Amino acid sequence: MISVRRFWQKPLVVSLLAFLSVSPARADGGGWGSSTARELTRQGREHAKNGQDELAARRFAEAIQLDPTYGQAYLELAAVRERLGDFREAERTYEVAIGRVPEFAEALRARAALLHRMGESVREIADLETAARLTDAPDILSELAQRHVEDGAWPAALATWRKLLALAEKAGDESLTRQANTQIRALVVLCGELDPVVSGTSSHDWVRRAEASVAKRRGM
Repeated sequence: MISVRRFWQKPLVVSLLAFLSVSPARADGGGWGSSTARELTRQGREHAKNGQDELAARRFAEAIQLDPTYGQAYLELAAVRERLGDFREAERTYEVAIGRVPEFAEALRARAALLHRMGESVREIADLETAARLTDAPDILSELAQRHVEDGAWPAALATWRKLLALAEKAGDESLTRQANTQIRALVVLCGELDPVVSGTSSHDWVRRAEASVAKRRGM
């Protein structure tokens, strides 16, 4: 009887794996087996909290095997691997997550943070820029602006803070609006003639002159 059961179990497992491989990918784990994947991830967090990183990594890996669309398990697994000092394996985990879960901005941001610690600023900024195109989350844009400042890329930082200002004004976020205006004023000074809006004051093109006039009135 045991051999008969095994005979039937193997095709079943293969069929389930085939089903998972073609299931729509979702960062919130909405695919088949997501409730069990969430429970395994919860257990993994408990193990990690108790300092049992190896056991935690095993639970996160099991969650991913059960539901390859469950984005949170990838983030947790990569974080454990980073704590264990295996940066390249952590990076590989993020890469798999980004490939399997479309528009996974959180994974792009997390990988950017890892790349920052690894000193790979070019790839870090590329990840943040991709994440910023997927979402208007102010925290991602703030990180991107900060990295541009650290690299001395003043025009890019200025453009990012202007986008943040627009989002802050739309959301009625007074604190972020003040912060954005402060940053913009400082970056305008650093940019000088590099800023296409401000440099419009010396241009004969009436559109750029108008933009420059508006920018100056708003302190930008």
